[in-house]
Amino acid sequence: MFSTKEFVAASRDFVCVRLETYESKEHQDLIRQFLNGRMENTAFCILDPKGEEQLTRASRSPASVLGAEGRGPGATKGTNEEVIAEMKGLASSYRPRGNDDEMLLQDFHSFRQALNVASGDQRLLVFIAAGEREQSSARRNLRPVFADDEVTGRFHLDFGDPEEDSQWAAALTKLKSRSGIIVIQADTFGEKGEVLAQLPITAREADIKATLLLANKSFAATEERKVYSEHVAEGRRENIFFETVMPFGEDHDGDGEIDARRGKGKGKGKGKR
Repeated sequence: MFSTKEFVAASRDFVCVRLETYESKEHQDLIRQFLNGRMENTAFCILDPKGEEQLTRASRSPASVLGAEGRGPGATKGTNEEVIAEMKGLASSYRPRGNDDEMLLQDFHSFRQALNVASGDQRLLVFIAAGEREQSSARRNLRPVFADDEVTGRFHLDFGDPEEDSQWAAALTKLKSRSGIIVIQADTFGEKGEVLAQLPITAREADIKATLLLANKSFAATEERKVYSEHVAEGRRENIFFETVMPFGEDHDGDGEIDARRGKGKGKGKGKR
């Protein structure tokens, strides 16, 4: 659903926020707030422009919240068309403010997480390696690029953090410089990455867009769509895990602790997935 052109177009009328379930206690607290104390891996909800009032109930996905019968008790999952129609209806009640060149840009908690998510979502990662002042300048050039219809929804973007990302370069091959706008293809499990293109941090909008589209064209032609069940099984066979900041799992009874998984006790310390 999220990758369809129609859904991406409808989402342009919203500020889209992706909560980092297992990388932030603050984000988990938000999920619990939406789900009446429970904590689940995903929670979808639409808020008013001030971020204060829930315009929909909260559940796991847009399809379970929106649609012809998506709002009441015993709701059924809405189709892609129904969800988009509901989104357009909600958006029509509010007057847009601001311009695309003022948009907030995506940023992960760490490069390690960004590479892992890019692998899972099968998108290229655009990593900004620069100091704080240079990053501020880069954001101005990147905003119109990432608001462009040909670019929106096709890449992940991350800005380097001097504390969290001190070892980012060690995960990459074909890196020419430790600074700039770096386009990366993650490996199968998001542990390593290959640099496909690199631009100076001061690159012009037109050059950035052209580079991204060229890299993505090559990526799309060679990347095979992952089958989730097979991918998970292969990872388990190879004993590959992603160590998370927060304990991995869900809290369905809302007691504040991750539920015990079959054959295991309560999740404590850092979890793995």
